[in-house]
Amino acid sequence: MSLQTLNFKSIFALLALYIGWGSTYMAIALALECFPPFMLAGIRFILAGLIFFLWSLWKGIQFPKREEMLKICLAGFLLLFLGSGSVVWVEQYLSSGLTSIVWASLPIWLVAMDRKRWKFYLSNLKLISGLLLGLLGVILLFADKELIRVIENGTLLAFMIAIFGVVCFAFGSLYSKNISCKSTTIFIVAVQMIFVGVLSLIISLSLGEKFISHPGSSILNSILGLLYLIIVGSLIAYFSYLWLLNVLPPTTVGTYTYVNPAIAILLGWWLLNENITNPKILALILIFIGVFMVNYYKTKIPKGKPGQLEYKNHICTK
Repeated sequence: MSLQTLNFKSIFALLALYIGWGSTYMAIALALECFPPFMLAGIRFILAGLIFFLWSLWKGIQFPKREEMLKICLAGFLLLFLGSGSVVWVEQYLSSGLTSIVWASLPIWLVAMDRKRWKFYLSNLKLISGLLLGLLGVILLFADKELIRVIENGTLLAFMIAIFGVVCFAFGSLYSKNISCKSTTIFIVAVQMIFVGVLSLIISLSLGEKFISHPGSSILNSILGLLYLIIVGSLIAYFSYLWLLNVLPPTTVGTYTYVNPAIAILLGWWLLNENITNPKILALILIFIGVFMVNYYKTKIPKGKPGQLEYKNHICTK
């Protein structure tokens, strides 16, 4: 795909992607003031999925076969339930800034788990350097005061689940590449969202989750946070992502990986009074550099082997 000149539409779509997904961490934090995690995920994914589903029906899509549906649901379980869904749960204990920094390492995990290209990756010292640099950034987060308090309070599990969620999303992304389906991408995502939404609500009911209303919470802010996640996070930003992949190179679209954590940290500091510590800033810088090196050098094709190492960015619906 050739690089096209940026115009107003592509710039607007990029901004929607940068700000939309970068601000979902804050929206989740606001929504969690009143909505329990599984209830929040269930309502968000079901409503967004139904909108995609009705749109697909209006367009007259072709329904996948049963075997394809099972694979689609499995990919949705990895991507949305264990992956993106983990963000909702961990933000009960971790700040939106810290969570976003952990997720900034996603491209690094994608490379680390892409076994088919390990031979090429291991022969590229610059790519390996970027991989190690990004992992060093994640490890550096253990020096952050917030995480130290988390460890002291016995909730280190939240940080480990945040990393586990990123790993599951990376694995789900690689798994979804091998799914052969004649249906549209919009319909596939609709099925995944509805499946994960129903699963989340079933777990919510089994756990006895209830809508929370106490003096320290704002019902209006929580509802606005939920609506923001549905409209901006799951619809506008996602549509922008799909459209951009058709008009710009994947490496350009993938720059959201660098911008989202910065947006999340700034909004968390500005609106949620979250602290910006030196270890957090240094970790973010290391991850940024590492992700840049990984994204840049993984697209380099050895001379004499054209087309051997095509690599596409994966859909990320936080």
